[in-house]
Amino acid sequence: MQVKGTSIKTTRDFVKAKFPNRYEEWLKTLSKDSQKIYTDTINVSDWYDLKKGYSEPMDKIVDLFYNKNAQKGGEEMGMYSADIGLQGIYKVFLLVASPQYLMKRGTRTMETFYMPSEIEVSEKGNNMAIIKIKKFDGISKALEYRIAGWCARALDLCKCKNRSYRITSHLSAGQDSTTIEFKWDS
Repeated sequence: MQVKGTSIKTTRDFVKAKFPNRYEEWLKTLSKDSQKIYTDTINVSDWYDLKKGYSEPMDKIVDLFYNKNAQKGGEEMGMYSADIGLQGIYKVFLLVASPQYLMKRGTRTMETFYMPSEIEVSEKGNNMAIIKIKKFDGISKALEYRIAGWCARALDLCKCKNRSYRITSHLSAGQDSTTIEFKWDS
């Protein structure tokens, strides 16, 4: 399983932005292979090993900064990633796209960052959408919440009110898929 360099860079930038005085401490907790990825130049178009480049560093973020709370840490990393990724030209898109279209487009985009993966909007309605992650070898609980956090923040940026979500099944726990249910008011 591989992850695009863009996601690696966002993870590094997240730690530098949120915990600037502890960045070096975080780096030292990583394996030598992971440290090399984060101390070398990160090419955003390159593919990196999911475990060394992404899962291990995220797990260390959760352990070090979120007292092992994968939900909180993953969610905050996802929200930060959406804030960074949905700037510039995408801000205009957020103003005109429906939340349902945004979720559908977002899941398609996610599949281009994680290879191989299968992520889809399995159901959508007026003020709801359900995302299923059907294929994603090596997904962790923190990564499931990172994806949920990204989608939740995208809905916030799309001006959805009273947004909420819940994960009802976890691929990371051996279930058939990760199911994330989103609800909001228009």
